Amino acid sequence: MDYKGIIEKTYELVDTIKNSEEYKSYLEYEKLVLNDKTTQELIKTFNYWKEKYIEASNYTTYYPGFSDIKKHFQEAKLALMNNDLFKTYKIYEKQITTYINEIEFRIKEVLNIKEKHGKIFIR
Repeated sequence: MDYKGIIEKTYELVDTIKNSEEYKSYLEYEKLVLNDKTTQELIKTFNYWKEKYIEASNYTTYYPGFSDIKKHFQEAKLALMNNDLFKTYKIYEKQITTYINEIEFRIKEVLNIKEKHGKIFIR
């Protein structure tokens, strides 16, 4: 197969992904999440406490109020993950990610590509 044929097959693959029910549902729920005020507030709260937690986790017990920050972070994460709209969005996102990872794995398998330490080596 020539270069042009590979490009055409790649576009066909992308079109197949974009026309899948999973991808369409993912886009639909992404739009719903972006437009839902409750979910956006949960995301905002989660991101705030996540940032605080990351900053505090460098010093753990020596950081003033670390246990409270950790508690708030966990509560914000739990509230976000229990939001039905966000949960469904993440399910579809995971399906698409798994699908794309499977395609990547198959291509590497066919080309006999091995990954070592995050870099791709062709043997």
